[in-house]
Amino acid sequence: MDVVFIKEQFFMMNENLEEMLDPRDIVKQTLRQYLFLNVKYRDNNILIPLRSDIPKNNLKICYPVPSRTRPNAGLDYRKMLIINDDEYIEKPEEQRLANSQLKIITDNYETIKSAAIKYVNGYIKAAKKNRERKDYDYKFSTLHNFHEELGINSAVKEVAPTKEMIDND
Repeated sequence: MDVVFIKEQFFMMNENLEEMLDPRDIVKQTLRQYLFLNVKYRDNNILIPLRSDIPKNNLKICYPVPSRTRPNAGLDYRKMLIINDDEYIEKPEEQRLANSQLKIITDNYETIKSAAIKYVNGYIKAAKKNRERKDYDYKFSTLHNFHEELGINSAVKEVAPTKEMIDND
């Protein structure tokens, strides 16, 4: 497990990602700390952002990681990213996370990892039923951007041929 930052280049190249934290604010995006889970999920690297204010009492979408100065801080599974190119990941030379938060994450790493994978599996299940944009836990998820990485096949709807289509053949 590492606490990392995501380099500016990633956000510049992916400025149109849906449901991103701090949309089009590259400076703020690059200052946000992410927990880099050493979990290979279908050969993908999962990064979960640490936020200063998470929804209360919903362990399905967040994990509390409070500190003295940020009592409502926590990890937000809804805003996780999948980044498989290490070129975009920056590991700071010195720890910038409060020791109390680092202890919570370290002591509860297996629980956090399990909950993150459970969230991803729930998202995939909802997406396969075309419910990921309706279900409260997933409609604001950044996982909308990673269907290919998660192996979610887009259902191509059959379109009845129109007269114009037939005439153009």
